[in-house]
Amino acid sequence: MDDHTPPDEELLADIARQDKQAMHRFYVRHSQAVHAFALRRLQDMDDAQDVVVDTMFEVWRHAAQFQGQSQVRTWVLGIARHKLLDRNRAKGSLEIQELDDAVMNTTADLTPGPFALLVAKQKAEVLLDCMEVLPDVQRECLHLAFYEELSLKEIALVQDIPSNTVATRIHHAKRKLADCLSRALGGDWRASA
Repeated sequence: MDDHTPPDEELLADIARQDKQAMHRFYVRHSQAVHAFALRRLQDMDDAQDVVVDTMFEVWRHAAQFQGQSQVRTWVLGIARHKLLDRNRAKGSLEIQELDDAVMNTTADLTPGPFALLVAKQKAEVLLDCMEVLPDVQRECLHLAFYEELSLKEIALVQDIPSNTVATRIHHAKRKLADCLSRALGGDWRASA
């Protein structure tokens, strides 16, 4: 954000007064994060874009309701999460995947050889398989913590649960991932990662 762009809170105040230019600025600033958040769960570009549109429409309609009890990005991702849940209920059982293609392509910048690439790809696939075993709420907590870099308090606001519950979900998710990875890759998986 440069010196000429108003802070999020100011944009929301302008949006509450139906300022379309403020809404455009807000959209430009936050739509990519909402899209990435939705795409990781839906695995469909069109559906993810629909969530962005639905989320931004809610921002337009309810900007005045922002109370400043969290960061604006946290509030927006909370709206997006509710839109995802609504879409999930509407479509019935929807497969949610937490990791994106970035995990599949985690390789060093040092141009590894073909064998190293194969090993990294296999480990990433195992990680994806292990993530699928986690309950949805635990996967979502991990995503918000590690991809969106939200604090426990911010995740609690997004998920509408106590911070202690977030910490517990992340703790259990990490233990389940470690157990799964140990079974799949052997006890030495951390050293070889």
